[in-house]
This record gives sequence, structure tokens and C-alpha cells, in this order.
Amino acid sequence: MNVRDIPLKELADSHYKALDEDLAALRRVNEEEGVPLILTETEGLLRLITGLTKPHKILELGTAHGYSSLFFARCLPEAEITTIERNPVMIEAARAEFAKRSESERIDLRTGDAASILDDIKAELKNADESQKYDFVFIDAAKSHYREFLESVESICTKDAIIICDNILLKGWIVEADGSAARRHRTSIKYMKQFLDYLDKREDLDVTILTGGDGLAIIRYKYE
Repeated sequence: MNVRDIPLKELADSHYKALDEDLAALRRVNEEEGVPLILTETEGLLRLITGLTKPHKILELGTAHGYSSLFFARCLPEAEITTIERNPVMIEAARAEFAKRSESERIDLRTGDAASILDDIKAELKNADESQKYDFVFIDAAKSHYREFLESVESICTKDAIIICDNILLKGWIVEADGSAARRHRTSIKYMKQFLDYLDKREDLDVTILTGGDGLAIIRYKYE
């Protein structure tokens, strides 16, 4: 993030309103412990989009401590959420958070490698109709695998599904890969650039790139 952007982010954060005090407290704990979670700007956009589209089945790649899964469940009382996580520490923490809240009844936490789990879900939904497929997908997992994830979810999405990929700017390294931190993430930077180029070539997709938060790619399929 450019130094000039910090006051702008602080301004945006000053207008942030949590969905409720429970989620506000969970966000504070996650931030204090350095747990990855959606930024407040990203949360605001997700709240707006899901409020307009009212998805019934949400697929999330990357659970962390469960904040965004609970956020989706709290925003959409009728929605079912499937969330995927491979990190054992994150899985244990997410389970603990879900156990405290009634929304967990609508959250299906699947643990293990995302590619393998997506294959399982594709098998489960092989003969599914549109009502059984996912109409909203949030990708916030391994940044080097975004293309793989996108291609994997295509067959289990409805024709009007919205797919959102988070952190596509990689803290600004996508355009300014300087410093030791950027060098440590050079593989992710390389694959994220390739992913964005790939999206440009997909004539069957409507794609909008936003720079708010840590960058978002908002994707939907073109259809008659």
C-alpha cells in the first residue's frame, strides 16, 4: 500500500459499521491475533452484493477462523454455506467459533485440500439441477491457484452465479514487487498476474476489477 493510501483507508474504516456486536467482537479478536480475515471495505461490498442478489448457496474457499462464513450466514438467514479450509490450526479455531453460534447449522466446514474437496463436490452435484448448485462463490485461499479454483467451480455454479476473488492486488505487490516481503511472495505474484491475464481472455465472462480493500475480481458468466 502506498503511504498516500493509508489516510484514505483510515477514512474508509472510520465509516465502517459492523453487522452486529458479535461479529464486531470477533473481528477485533482476529485483528489483534493477526488472523487473516476480510478487510472492512471488502466486507461492505460483500454485504451490498449479497443483499442485492440474495444467494441461497454460498461456496467459500478459505475459512480461516470462520469470520466470513459467519458473516455470510448472519447476512443471509436462509442461505447455506460450504466453506473449505486445509490449515489444521485454522480448522480447530473455526470449529470453536462455529460451535458458539446457531448459524453453524447452515455452515458445512469441509477440511483438506481444496482441489480434492472441489472434486468431491463436483461428483456430488454431477446430476444436480440449478437449485442445487452454488449461486455465490468467494475465493480467498491459496493465491497461486485462483485459475484452478475458478475452473473447478464452474460446473457447480448456477448460470447467473457471482464469483468474487479476494486479495488480487497482493498488498500492492502485483504492480510494485519491491522489498523482501514481495520477494517472498514472488510465486503468488507471478500466478496472480497470469490469472488476471487469463480473465481478460475469457470472452464468456464479465469481469470487474476493483482496487478497494486488497483488490477484488468480480466475475459472472455471460448468458442469453
